[in-house]
Amino acid sequence: MKSTINDVAKMAKVSKATVSRVLNGHLHVSEEVKNRVYKAMEELNYRPSGVARSLVSKKTQMAGLILPDITNPFFPLLARGVEDAANRYGYSVFQCNTDNDPDIEFAYIDKLLEQRVDGIILISSNLDDKRIRRLTEYNIPFVLCDRFAPSTSFDSVSVDHYKVAYDAVNYLISKNYRCIAHISGPLNVESADRRRLGYLQAMAEAGLTPLVKHGSFSYQSGYQLTQALLSEIIPEAIFAANDLIALGAIRAIEENGLVVPKDISIIGCDDIFIADIYKPRLTTVMIPAYQMGIKAMEILQQRIAGEIDLPQKVILEHRLVIRDS
Repeated sequence: MKSTINDVAKMAKVSKATVSRVLNGHLHVSEEVKNRVYKAMEELNYRPSGVARSLVSKKTQMAGLILPDITNPFFPLLARGVEDAANRYGYSVFQCNTDNDPDIEFAYIDKLLEQRVDGIILISSNLDDKRIRRLTEYNIPFVLCDRFAPSTSFDSVSVDHYKVAYDAVNYLISKNYRCIAHISGPLNVESADRRRLGYLQAMAEAGLTPLVKHGSFSYQSGYQLTQALLSEIIPEAIFAANDLIALGAIRAIEENGLVVPKDISIIGCDDIFIADIYKPRLTTVMIPAYQMGIKAMEILQQRIAGEIDLPQKVILEHRLVIRDS
């Protein structure tokens, strides 16, 4: 005989309403009670009906996650955080990859709305005023992730990208490097723009001349832009806007007969897993991707459940990781 919610409530020694609150991810249930309910569900092999639950709650227990580049190792780690938190709340997650194309981004938003998702976690390719206005037209909760729009009503989870770059460049300056180049991410992407501004501020405060190459957040971009840079000048150090750029830069430097860090020092950004196994091991700034994903899903669930009113603007801590480069 198929188990019912009443069977779960009886075994867990709680009310039917409490079981329902656990299934719908309400925060105001103690961990001890949640564990009893989950244990009872497992022992009884109870599987709640998603269709029935959505009819009662008007919720589908589905969320969307829109990523700019799934091939960048930073974003699968963030997605893992979203998935792990979503599983705790009984949510399924639709993942969408935009290849940094704003038009694909909004096409995916429309598709997710057709699937009646309860909310969307968005890592946007471009958050200009026009696109922010368009997002506000959707009657659905959004959490901006790895991007920050302080003047909007959107919830957001990110790091201080400006401070990330400022700290990295000041570390290079503290090591007496004076000719420091920056290989940037794409223009009009908030994280890349803020990191570029942080670099420029640190250089200005030290009375140093900036040198910026604009590209994309990719290994190939790091390689190509470093080749172009080395045809003009041999910098003492490079601050790369992310680790993929930094790794591409190292390859270009080595192909030009130079050695990292003997001839050119490099700092990346993100601390993807390969940064610690590449040779030389990459000095970088750790961005807590997994924790960012968890926090974004927690906020989205709270927003969907109506448990928060004011916009949540969460800034997570970054950390400089000193290795060999």
